[in-house]
Amino acid sequence: MNMNLKFTDEAAAKAVLYRTEGAVEADAEQGIEAQEGYEVANFRNIDTIGVIYERTGGTDEEPVMSALDGWHVNVFVLPDEDGSVLQAYQVFPATPVRTWA
Repeated sequence: MNMNLKFTDEAAAKAVLYRTEGAVEADAEQGIEAQEGYEVANFRNIDTIGVIYERTGGTDEEPVMSALDGWHVNVFVLPDEDGSVLQAYQVFPATPVRTWA
């Protein structure tokens, strides 16, 4: 299932679409330093669009563009993935910038 998503910003999108694995807590007694870990996607098919711009004036040679609100991402949710967490961010654009084929 293709889902067009809109988050407030990139950090909000990453908080939902990714998780951190392999993080290590510091332990001074053992001489272990903290390690942040690495990002792992919660879905296999994530297409980050980011900021979308629309033309608001100008000429063909020098268009004036304005940013739309939000951080935009498309996710193609596979049958074995639970996309219910994405429903709160789903939007239904009349003319999507990109779609899954």
